[in-house]
Amino acid sequence: MSLPAMAGVRRKRMRAPRSPRRYLLSPSRAAAYAIAVAALVLLASVDDLGGALALGLFAGLCYARLNMLLVAPAYVLSVIAFSPSVWTLVYVAVPVAVFAVVYFIFHRLRRNVHILFTTAAALLAELPEAVLSTLFGGSITAGILCAVLACSFAFCAQTVCYAVLLRGIKTRFTPDELIACGISAAVFAYAAAEARVQGFVLAFALVGFFGMLLSHGAGGVPAFAFAVLAGMGGTLSFGSPLFLAFCAVSVAAMLALRPFTKWASAAGAVAVYALAWLVFREEGWGWENLISTALGAGVYLALPAGLVQGVFGKRKGTVALNGIVNRSRSELSARLTSVSKVFCDISDTLRALDSGENRYTPEHLAEEVAKNYCGRCAEREGCFAALGGSTVAVLRPMAEAAMNRGKVTILDMPPFITSRCGKMYNLASVTASAAEAYRKRIEEAGGMSETKRLMSEQFAGISLVLDSLARECGEKVRFGEETQENIATELLKHNIVAGEIVTGGEGTSSVVALTVRASDAGKLVLPRIVSSCVGAELETVAVTPRGDECVIHLAARPVFEVAYGCAEKRRAGENVSGDTKSVLCPSRRRRLFALSDGMGSGERAASASRNAIAMVENFYRAGFDNAIILTLVNKLLCLTSEENFSSLDIAVADTVTGGLDIIKMGAAPTFVRHAGSVEIISCSAPPAGIIERAAPLTLRRQLYDGDMVLMMSDGVYDVLDEDGVTAAVEEIATANPQILADRLLERALSLGAKDDCTVLVLRLFAR
Repeated sequence: MSLPAMAGVRRKRMRAPRSPRRYLLSPSRAAAYAIAVAALVLLASVDDLGGALALGLFAGLCYARLNMLLVAPAYVLSVIAFSPSVWTLVYVAVPVAVFAVVYFIFHRLRRNVHILFTTAAALLAELPEAVLSTLFGGSITAGILCAVLACSFAFCAQTVCYAVLLRGIKTRFTPDELIACGISAAVFAYAAAEARVQGFVLAFALVGFFGMLLSHGAGGVPAFAFAVLAGMGGTLSFGSPLFLAFCAVSVAAMLALRPFTKWASAAGAVAVYALAWLVFREEGWGWENLISTALGAGVYLALPAGLVQGVFGKRKGTVALNGIVNRSRSELSARLTSVSKVFCDISDTLRALDSGENRYTPEHLAEEVAKNYCGRCAEREGCFAALGGSTVAVLRPMAEAAMNRGKVTILDMPPFITSRCGKMYNLASVTASAAEAYRKRIEEAGGMSETKRLMSEQFAGISLVLDSLARECGEKVRFGEETQENIATELLKHNIVAGEIVTGGEGTSSVVALTVRASDAGKLVLPRIVSSCVGAELETVAVTPRGDECVIHLAARPVFEVAYGCAEKRRAGENVSGDTKSVLCPSRRRRLFALSDGMGSGERAASASRNAIAMVENFYRAGFDNAIILTLVNKLLCLTSEENFSSLDIAVADTVTGGLDIIKMGAAPTFVRHAGSVEIISCSAPPAGIIERAAPLTLRRQLYDGDMVLMMSDGVYDVLDEDGVTAAVEEIATANPQILADRLLERALSLGAKDDCTVLVLRLFAR
């Protein structure tokens, strides 16, 4: 393109994308501050009581975490505007200073301010005005009334502001919050009735607006409650019950016309006032408040429908969210199941490789010598012709001797070789060398085979753990359903407000998580209410703080609990005991008791038993199966270079079902004392670390309330034996496991026990 042609081409500038607007306050937060300022001005306008009422609202706004730097100036200016004087400035400065000090102290202590402290601060802030006004000619009754009013309204305002501004209006109110809302509605109606300008009364506009809002948003009961309470507040100002009657009839008209349109409801409220104006014109009901009522209803009509639904409507998308969460859990469960199958396949493959036929036999050795030595001999044709084939058959006795004794002599050679082979000594040497190479290969193959078996068992254990996790993730969680609504409703009856409620599982696997106020977290009635709604007995298992709220986690309450006692004594002359015990809670419902007796005594035996117990604990925490745990521990102990023999005696109690899993390996018998009988459980398996393929004893027993389990090391059992332990258990009539453990140890020591001695006794009891 030529230069002149390019002259007419214009380049269009690309505008940079606009950055999103940033506000110091969000629109909703700014609206909250604007409404708060308007409410402060309204309350401060009340004659004589305005300062006390404005102080109560100021306390509520501070308690609801509104910025004191914005709220305090609004409070000060609103009170001074209606009572400008130096004393008023002093009176409003005292509450600001008191609340600033209170919040600074609690901020330094890193604690949330309790409502009782802020209520007391409001009373303390009102006392100077009450006392000084009384001293300078005011009425004592008026001073006391202002102090009581400031304190009482402060408590109500804090309760309402917390529920509306902090927790949110979508969460249902508790009884105490509903009472506080009713009192606040009456107070604001009284203040609005006092706000009169040229015949216009603000109370009528508020009735028109809030009557429409509650009638169409909250329903009939809240709307009528507002009408009665607001009417009572206005009646105190007007001195006539006509305002109460107007509120009730206008709200009734709004509700009656609600099925048509909101315009019809607004027209009904205006019509009610028009009728009252015609009837009670002589009593001061003027046309001005007809306009006030219409304006209040008109403001509601101007509100977007989505805003009203957002304030009073239920949370949308609960069903969809429920499905999304459960689908994600199902997908995770499916992936875990797939990974579990992968590890299971790997385990099966390694087990199949390990079970293959051993290739290192005398037959294979004879074939290798016949191929590599005889096959290259210059005289091979004569030997092959005489034998009618290969020399494998005549070489087999030599191969067997070489593999069994490591050498080959002339006595091991068949007559065919001694009579015909001129290189029989070289043949013997080659056979012996090949046998030595075979032995090395057998050792290497044995190590690899053992490694394959160990890896196969480990992969099988991992597969079981992943499969268990898959089952747990596959359990669906539920929220926003009938059960959750019932829980929220029943909790509200006990003044406990629950926000988010999630349930999962059934029966003994039931779990519930819910959000409540921090002050409600410790209430004992909470788990009882949730249990009755779910249909399973639950208990609190964890409390997670989250600001002013807490997340309560509940799970099925165990039917049983385990008490245990332990008595032990180390061998004389040793610094440590060779016995190691462990008491562990691998899960919320399982209690593990383990006892390991290291061979010998002293530090070496103690180290061996500690290592064995540590392995067992880690495997149980990971969720491995009982049999796999003991097998893997035995394998790992056998792989150590030095002798590391330890007996293992494990008892795992299930506190929900009462089941008892017993795992033993080279340990002394376990004694289970039932009501009227003693069961002896013996184990013939050697201690862990001696024989690689030793299988542990694993069995399950059912325990009942009061049953006891006795575990002991060889130092005690070798002295008492079965009859001695059984007799001692029958003679020592006690339900205290510690006393039984102490008595058994004392009896063993009295009979001459000198080795390391440990007795571990556990007792199952119903909660």
